[in-house]
Formats: sequence, C-alpha cells, structure tokens
Amino acid sequence: MSFIRKIKRGEKIYYAEVENRWINGKCVQKHIRSLGTDPDRPTNLPIEPVHFSYLAVRLMQGDLTPNEVFDMLEGMGHPVTRDSLERIGINYDFGKKTFYIYLFYQKNSKKSATDAPSVKKDSTSKKQTKE
Repeated sequence: MSFIRKIKRGEKIYYAEVENRWINGKCVQKHIRSLGTDPDRPTNLPIEPVHFSYLAVRLMQGDLTPNEVFDMLEGMGHPVTRDSLERIGINYDFGKKTFYIYLFYQKNSKKSATDAPSVKKDSTSKKQTKE
C-alpha cells in the first residue's frame, strides 16, 4: 500500500508517493513518483501510450486546451486542480518505457505592479560620488 511522504530539502518541503515492502527481514521503501511541493496539485503524472498519442496529435494541430488536459487526467483517475495551466511537458523514459506529463501552473506573484519600487525614484535618490 502506498502513502505520501514529506521530504525536507533545505527550506522547501517536497512530497513523494512511496511504498514500503519487507525484503530479507528489512523494511525497504520504494519511490513511486514525485508529487512536487503540493500533494494536492501533483505536477508529474504517468500517462498511457494511448493518451500520449492523443496529446501529441492535438499539440501538433495546435488545438489542445487546458480543459482537455484536465478532463483526460481526471478520466485516468488522477485528481488535478483546475487552475491556470501555463504549459505542459511530455517525457518518455527509455529505461522504464513509460510516458509522463508535467504540468506547469502560473505562479502567483506576491508583489503587484503597484507595489514594485519605481526605477526613477531609486536611480535619482542615490547620487554617485567620484573619489
């Protein structure tokens, strides 16, 4: 049975789906997949070859929409958050012969454009002196 493990790396916290098994009298943990920094919004999802071909054709036609990607992933049983999707990446692992889709969401800016310091104010407030 798999579960989600919290992994601390420096100041960031990452989540991964792992599974424990007993091998030769010892508990061995097997890494199944990475969930990124938010387990509710996984960014790395395995897909089937049939779905890969569908995505590739739709990408080449230029008709792929984020809603189609979300519908396909939910139909495969992967719960995803319907948020503003910026781009996707499709990868093939030659060793495992598996396909993965990576979801890249738009990042929320903590500062708005009105809170940003003005360039003119900063450049005129500091005077350069020659020595």
